[in-house]
Amino acid sequence: MTFFHQFLDILVGTFLILCSLCIFIIPPKFGSAFYGITTKWTLKNEAIWASGQKLFAISITLIGLIFLTIGNLKIREDIPSVFKVMLLIGLWSVSKLIVHKILEKKYLTV
Repeated sequence: MTFFHQFLDILVGTFLILCSLCIFIIPPKFGSAFYGITTKWTLKNEAIWASGQKLFAISITLIGLIFLTIGNLKIREDIPSVFKVMLLIGLWSVSKLIVHKILEKKYLTV
């Protein structure tokens, strides 16, 4: 097994944390299709967009920390790669749903 395959979880976690830091440091412009996370709710106005990007960055950081933790545990060899991909997709979808619900509660009157 190569270095890349052996430490893929750590690399994925680090990449996600770096992406979230980029969103914090250089916030995406309103409505950008290439940089930032877009949903129907975040495209309503600039205040929702800015708040949503910060919440998404926090959730991406948490997902990155989960993958860093998995990568540092001894059970990482026992977890199939397919499960890790499904975990990443599932966590991403759940984070989008949670951020959507938070934004909906916060900006319901907008």
